[in-house]
Amino acid sequence: MKPFVLFLILLPFSGFAQVWDDFSDGNFTQNPSWLGDINQFQVNENFQLQLNAQGEDVSHLATGFGFTQETEWRFYIKCSFSPSSNNNARFYLAASDLNLENPQTGYFLQFGEGGSDDAIELFRQNGDTEISVCRGTDGLLSSSFELWVRVRKDAQGNWAIGIDQAGNGAYLVDASGNDNSINNSTCLGVVCKYTSSNADNFYFDDVYAGPYVVDNDPPEFVQLQVQTSNTLMLQFSEAIDVETAQNTQNYFVSPEIANPIEAAPDQENPAIVQLTFDRPFPNGEMLTISIQNLSDLAGNVMAPVETGFVYFMPSAFDVQINEIMADPTPAVGLPEWEFVELYNRTNLPVDLSGWKLLVGNSDKNFESVTIQPGGYLILGDEEAANEFTFSGPFYGFTSFALTNAGQTLTLLNPEGAVISTVTYADDWYGDANKDEGGWTLEQIDPLNPCGGSGNWTASTSQYGGTPGAENAVFAENPDNEAPYAERVVFETGKVLILQFSEPMDSLLLFETSAYEIENLGNPDSALPVYPDYAKVRLVFASDFEASRIYTLKITNADFSDCAGNTIDLSKTVLFGLPEEISENDIAINEVLFNPSDQYVDGVDYVEIVNRSQKILDLHELLLCTEDEDTGELDSPREISQEGYLFFPGEYLVLTTKPDVVKTQYFTENPDGFISMESLPSYNNDEGVVMLATKGFVRIDRMEYSEGMQYPLLNDFNGVSLERINFDRPSDDPANWHSAAESAGFGTPGYLNSQFSMTVETDDPITIEPEVFSPDNDGRDDVLHIYYKFATSGKNCSVNIYDSRGRPVRELVNNEFIGTAGAFSWDGLNDDNQKAAIGIYVIFVEVFDTEGNTENYKKTAVLGTRF
Repeated sequence: MKPFVLFLILLPFSGFAQVWDDFSDGNFTQNPSWLGDINQFQVNENFQLQLNAQGEDVSHLATGFGFTQETEWRFYIKCSFSPSSNNNARFYLAASDLNLENPQTGYFLQFGEGGSDDAIELFRQNGDTEISVCRGTDGLLSSSFELWVRVRKDAQGNWAIGIDQAGNGAYLVDASGNDNSINNSTCLGVVCKYTSSNADNFYFDDVYAGPYVVDNDPPEFVQLQVQTSNTLMLQFSEAIDVETAQNTQNYFVSPEIANPIEAAPDQENPAIVQLTFDRPFPNGEMLTISIQNLSDLAGNVMAPVETGFVYFMPSAFDVQINEIMADPTPAVGLPEWEFVELYNRTNLPVDLSGWKLLVGNSDKNFESVTIQPGGYLILGDEEAANEFTFSGPFYGFTSFALTNAGQTLTLLNPEGAVISTVTYADDWYGDANKDEGGWTLEQIDPLNPCGGSGNWTASTSQYGGTPGAENAVFAENPDNEAPYAERVVFETGKVLILQFSEPMDSLLLFETSAYEIENLGNPDSALPVYPDYAKVRLVFASDFEASRIYTLKITNADFSDCAGNTIDLSKTVLFGLPEEISENDIAINEVLFNPSDQYVDGVDYVEIVNRSQKILDLHELLLCTEDEDTGELDSPREISQEGYLFFPGEYLVLTTKPDVVKTQYFTENPDGFISMESLPSYNNDEGVVMLATKGFVRIDRMEYSEGMQYPLLNDFNGVSLERINFDRPSDDPANWHSAAESAGFGTPGYLNSQFSMTVETDDPITIEPEVFSPDNDGRDDVLHIYYKFATSGKNCSVNIYDSRGRPVRELVNNEFIGTAGAFSWDGLNDDNQKAAIGIYVIFVEVFDTEGNTENYKKTAVLGTRF
């Protein structure tokens, strides 16, 4: 027990019949004076009395008060911990001894006890004996709490303990009892029992003790909140009499809404009334509510009030993701923090309370924030708030991180509806100098919110971005292109995912009759795929047949994208059940491994062709290279993260930046491109390109080198290697040739400029073409020597002679061959120089292990074009 300061007893407390202290004078030693363990308390910056002790102890303060038979006490108490037998508080309403730690004659409220059923409890104390008068709700104080408390005792000894958890003066009775044993006191005060971890976690404020506070003030209207399309929440300055609050005739909304069908006071806070109407409020229109005849618990009637309100449920794209800083380092001029900017393109404020931002798989929940009409809101890590003080309104989350390479961002309203979604990628910058960090991605035209990469680009601001202001790249960039059904993949044998060319208006996508499969009919159900609705899931009654190609078409001309462009009904989609990919089903057909140095953003590409008669799924395929030491697959890259059907005879280009390739090379097949996150690293001088299944079964392999390029070219940069015939082996260097200059040195997505069909003939040796011109113009650049034998086990040599019999090129030397195949001559001699124009003899010698030899002579003309 701490020693008590005796001289305090000499002060005249006993005559104090009323106490009021809100500690706004910054001290507790005068007006009134609180005495006791004064060194263990302080008035904090919020002008609250706060325990400020150390270690484990019991501390108290008291001030003089003599209560009468009819008395009211009010005070604020906060304990920032879960109460227990070692951490609790007492508020002495009446005590006989200023040292509240001594035995007392009086009454106190206990806040905290052992166990988890902590409740407010009123005790009468006689010396060391404590008797419960009444007890409140079990569990009310089971965790940290903040309460406003009002206690009333009348002349008959009836006690009523009211609590207000919101601080609006609406006290709900939590406990009541009767005890009239004690009717005088010397003081009131507080006692804190604590361990060291809670030595500064007790707070008290607004202490009043005296006569009943008579309420002569009518309630006042505080605020209105629109909660749903037909409910309002009204808040008043104090509790409203239940009878007047429930009278629906006391509320009227105009125009055309009238009285509510229900008016319900909030059970926890009677200063709040919930109104429900029988019809929805019109979206975005100003309405007026009239309120009258409401009274408080004392019978004071509120003056009539009229106030306007607007129900506004933002539609898709009313609030937009407008700017993205995914990679702030190295900084250009903005803070080195990742952020997303929202833009409200409406003329009404939008309350984002209860909204959610999805960052990949991470949920970021909004609590209380409003974005103003035509305004911007910067979203980021809460620790970055000070860095954006001069940029505009900022809302911080406890953590916030974006992926540099790209991810999906989705803004959802409280009902889970998608308001805005963006799947950005680092190739959206369109500038190799800016995608390394410090620059934001900005939306070009807010009226084209589904424009994807075509409506986003790197900021042109000198600071690297424009958070909180109009985007530096803002311009009209309308979407005038009609959407179309793009492709189909299988989810199961009877469930299809139909992919559109761009995000769609989802309202009509549920219509099953709008999807028609030739000779089969319509699906049983259609469900748009969240979040951007660029896909729809179609479920059919039975499985589709294997080895059959189906045709799907859209029949509803009202289908539209989010810009309002109606769908192109002329485009149909082929699909079928995919089969297992086997070796050589898919051929590597063209490789650009050394992009042109004329473009800073040039990229590699690999073209593949489905040389089988099967429908294949590229989701099962990897693009790889090869470990030069072990020969094992290396750097595997998933070609498609979701199903992608590949049809017989179809060409597809694999690259990280399809738009860049299509800008630098002409293509007859702009839809035949797959954007991959990354490609294996293909060196500019030599390397290996390989296709394999996810089970690491090799499908095709080609080994390239710069030496395989047409040697007479001045520069190999930007020149692709084309496969001459995909029926011939991939590992035959003679089956590859530089793409023709006339074709722009590349033919991504369509027939190679150097392609040559296999010649079907009964002659063992065939020459094609008979006249060739090796000038790399894409027409008859290579001479092909086809062979076909009835038996196997043969070796072959091929030599080229000019018309005078002089050797020009040893093309093949004693090579073991199969029953059919081909060799190619590019018109170069053994010195790697272009042979002269003229007639040449192709001498083919074939022999077997039995000593049988066959010789063939063919002629061809090496010409030129004028």
